[in-house]
Amino acid sequence: MSTSQRSPVDTVVYQGGAVSIGRFRCDIAHPQFRDSGPIREAVVVFPRTSVWIRHQGARAFVADPNVVTIYNRDQCYERFPIDAAGDHCDWFSLAEPLCRELAQRYTPAHADARTGPFAFERAPNTAALFSRQRALLLRATTGTLSALEAEEEVLQIVSEVMRLAHAHAGSRSSAGRPPAGERVHRRHDLVEEARAVLAGSVQQNRSVSDIARDVGTSPFHLCRLFRQQTGQTMHAYRVGLRLRHAIDQLSLPAAARRATLSQVASAVGFASHAHLVRICQRELGVTPTTLRSWLLPA
Repeated sequence: MSTSQRSPVDTVVYQGGAVSIGRFRCDIAHPQFRDSGPIREAVVVFPRTSVWIRHQGARAFVADPNVVTIYNRDQCYERFPIDAAGDHCDWFSLAEPLCRELAQRYTPAHADARTGPFAFERAPNTAALFSRQRALLLRATTGTLSALEAEEEVLQIVSEVMRLAHAHAGSRSSAGRPPAGERVHRRHDLVEEARAVLAGSVQQNRSVSDIARDVGTSPFHLCRLFRQQTGQTMHAYRVGLRLRHAIDQLSLPAAARRATLSQVASAVGFASHAHLVRICQRELGVTPTTLRSWLLPA
């Protein structure tokens, strides 16, 4: 994502007057992996691999393909490894006045804050939104994206991220966030540790007992906390990760993709080609074959 000094691991694939689109690729061994410097402009980021992210002054959370991470300009943060591939993500940026206009819609009290317009550090990601942003980035990469389409699509994507972030915050507590405290922090950490385990073993069929043992709590307590904080069961969360990894595989350029749909399904942890087809149709309303043809630019 954009940093205060443009990094070789950060590539802008589209630059317009009001929007920018880019991709970020940083291996674990890269000297900028832990600290890439403060964010240059407000961005929303779609992870394609999984890493720990810790915003300055906040607790660490897992950035994986099931979430969108959100940064204000000059945001300082650190990352820590989960995926052996490091941090791979796509990012979308709006001009500051547009960011503030969007923020005014959802969090008017925060829109003009000195810390930046965005009040949230992350939002839940949907399979449809993940597919949409991948398709847009691929069109930007091939140079087939018009200024009109770029601005409209980025505006709609960022607006949807803000809507999802606001809805998720409201669903967790209608009265606002719970007061800070050791007990609250421990609950947060347990769920994030469980998400890290799921993200780091997405192809494996780990049981609730396995995951609970890894994070040091009981299966019942973990199931309850996980659903309370994410709105999903751990099984559903893992299926979501597998689907987004499959979407990622399906979006590889034609020259680079040789895997059959059965191989894609197996690589991301689905039991069979039919299982991938069923989940893809349920979540997106299309088959993987149709999705692949839509994702890849003509």
